[in-house]
Amino acid sequence: MQQLKLPSHNNGTYPQKSTDSFTIPQQKERLENLLYQKVQQGEDISPCIEALYYLASKQTTQDQLQVMWAEVIKERSAFNSLQRVIITAFAILGMIAFLNGAFRSVKPSAAVVNPPAVQPH
Repeated sequence: MQQLKLPSHNNGTYPQKSTDSFTIPQQKERLENLLYQKVQQGEDISPCIEALYYLASKQTTQDQLQVMWAEVIKERSAFNSLQRVIITAFAILGMIAFLNGAFRSVKPSAAVVNPPAVQPH
């Protein structure tokens, strides 16, 4: 099996894969080009086919994860909205109860209950 030699100009850090800078569709395109070259040269194409299958399954997995993440975000958004509505409702009910209690505890003064009689002139 043929192994690719990677350039080692990464300043002593972890080895960098040559495919890290390419997206999956770009990687698939490069592999397909390599596959056609190997077919034309009569070389073994099984590693290229395996890599294409891997990239296809990786893309499918990423798509599924993106869909699941979108669903999680929607659920969180719905939960946060519901939570705000409930908190607002309880705050309004609390204010109503407080104001109701405050107005009930205030006793009207005698002057308001029995206004002075009007004396005829």
